[in-house]
Amino acid sequence: MALLGTAAYKASRLLAKDKVTSFLRAPFTRRTGEGRGNEVMEESRGTGLRRATGDLLSCPFCTAAWATGALVCSYAAAPRLTRPVRGGLGALTVADWLRYAWTATQQTVEG
Repeated sequence: MALLGTAAYKASRLLAKDKVTSFLRAPFTRRTGEGRGNEVMEESRGTGLRRATGDLLSCPFCTAAWATGALVCSYAAAPRLTRPVRGGLGALTVADWLRYAWTATQQTVEG
């Protein structure tokens, strides 16, 4: 369960905030600034379905529900293929948390 949670967390952050996936959000969002690490801040644009899609794609809490659903369904349908994906996303989450902790420690020592 913990591994599924960390994998869903990372998948949602990757889809909703990462610079690498900004091309997927570009038709529906507008960049408003830079976030921590490799993340960007965006807001939805347009009206109707375009805006609704932008709201969904720029909100990590919204995409987490869909990412969790996709991971659970894929695990039920093909557990053997889903385990490495889940493990990889979970490991990446832990690596990110450790990097943030290391950066905070360095800032505390320097400050």
